[in-house]
Amino acid sequence: MKNETRQCQNCKKDFIIEPDDFSFYEKIKVPPPTFCPDCRFQRRLMWRNERSFYKRKCDLCEKDIIASYPSGAPFPVYCVKCWWSDKWDPASYGQDFDFSRPFFEQYKELQNKVPVLSIQNDDGIGSVNSEYSYDWAFSKNCYLGACGWHVENGAYMYNANYSKEVADVWSVSNSELVYESVTCDNCYNIKYCTLCFDSNHCALGFDLRGCSDCTMCVGLRSSKYCILNQQYSKEEYEKKVKELHLENRKSLEMRLKEFQELVLKIPRKFAYNIKTLNSTGNNLLEAKMSKDCFFIIGPTENSRFVVVNDRAKDCYDVNNTGNPELCYESVTPDNSRGNKSTVFCWKCVEAEYSNNCHSCVSVFGSTGLKHTSYAILNKRYSKEEYISLREKIITHMKKTGEWGEFFPHILSPFAYNETPASEWFPLTEEQARTKGYRWKEKEKRNYKSTKTSLDAPNTIAEVEDSFSDEIIECAHKGSCGENCTEAFKIIPRELVLYRKMNIPLPILCPNCRHCARLSRRNPPKLWKRACMKEGCKNEFETSYSPERPEIVYCEKCYQQEVY
Repeated sequence: MKNETRQCQNCKKDFIIEPDDFSFYEKIKVPPPTFCPDCRFQRRLMWRNERSFYKRKCDLCEKDIIASYPSGAPFPVYCVKCWWSDKWDPASYGQDFDFSRPFFEQYKELQNKVPVLSIQNDDGIGSVNSEYSYDWAFSKNCYLGACGWHVENGAYMYNANYSKEVADVWSVSNSELVYESVTCDNCYNIKYCTLCFDSNHCALGFDLRGCSDCTMCVGLRSSKYCILNQQYSKEEYEKKVKELHLENRKSLEMRLKEFQELVLKIPRKFAYNIKTLNSTGNNLLEAKMSKDCFFIIGPTENSRFVVVNDRAKDCYDVNNTGNPELCYESVTPDNSRGNKSTVFCWKCVEAEYSNNCHSCVSVFGSTGLKHTSYAILNKRYSKEEYISLREKIITHMKKTGEWGEFFPHILSPFAYNETPASEWFPLTEEQARTKGYRWKEKEKRNYKSTKTSLDAPNTIAEVEDSFSDEIIECAHKGSCGENCTEAFKIIPRELVLYRKMNIPLPILCPNCRHCARLSRRNPPKLWKRACMKEGCKNEFETSYSPERPEIVYCEKCYQQEVY
């Protein structure tokens, strides 16, 4: 079998399906995709709302809650405790399949009837005091986190796992005392770091491994007491670090600019993959025989097009998940096997075209089921009836062109700019509406700032406990186009971390800080490039696009450069 070039039905660009891909699709009995990898990922992302939360009432207990859905949503919205309780029966919404109508049309009817989970977390079930988090589990005292688990005392996080006392982080795992850092693992007491591993007591670091007490350093290995990549004695280092005054916001901003200039001067590796074998992508940890994968923090094998993942095996096109196996085109199929075209179906076996079904076996076109087997459109069947009806529905979906395709964007309950698709694939309102995507108008804020960004003290030592009662005006004042909230508060546990790590208060709102971190991570996309080392002719696939300013080396040349 040879490579086959096809045209994406969405963006009209060509994409290649390789022999191994065909083998996978044949193994799980789905047709090859008609969307390219980028458009498939974008379509799945439109089913997540990670950062736009609303105050409303639970439609069952009528208590005030925080939800991913505003009041007026077309379906009932239950708080976490009510949704997981036995106070309602999702099977009572079951309906027969109508072979005279398309599947997606019938699924939409069911979706608009069955109560939905207010926000995707397990607060009060597996987590404690973590209600303001999305796609979050097994944690304690977490605030405004998205896509993570096993975290204690965290705030403003994305893809944080197995960590403690972290804030303003993007893809940080197995770490403690981490602030304003991106893609770091197994670190302790670090701040303003990117791509740092097995390191501690570092600040303003880039591509550090096994380092301790290094400040404003790039590309070091097993180093200690370094500043701007220069070696010092312990006494000299401690004296010079004090002279940098990183605890002062104005001095810190100046050092950040100096550090960024150094980062661009030093060559970097085409991909940052650790303990990885025969795999392509970026930020992979313990990946094997996997291609086009990104931000993988646990052993992953024989997989492709996996983005943000903690362990996977034999999976294609899954994102924001942990421990899936033989899953395809699914959003967060955690601890599941054989899922196809699912959204938030956890601990399931062969869930298909379903949303928010948990601990289920062989469910199709269903939503909100728990501990259920052999159900179609939430109606239960015997095993024999299920197998027969499922085959008939698949035959029907093949005729309508629906089988093998993920849910269309028009079924998503979220507007484009409510979803992370707007972060990974930014569009203007005009561009989004032209493509047929919904767009949510910005809501008017009903609060008034009590402090401007200029009122924020330059050092944390000057900040009193009462500052957590203030409403601070974001320095961007809503003019940045980054979903700025225009104002924000400092929560008490955040203040505790700033004092512990001697960090000046932020003057940007959490959304603006999040967008700044996004610019420090590469896209989940590969370009073919040549090594930039003079005289080297090696080529590779890298997530650094050709027009970027960084100096990118192949593995061999990079190893000759690192310190």
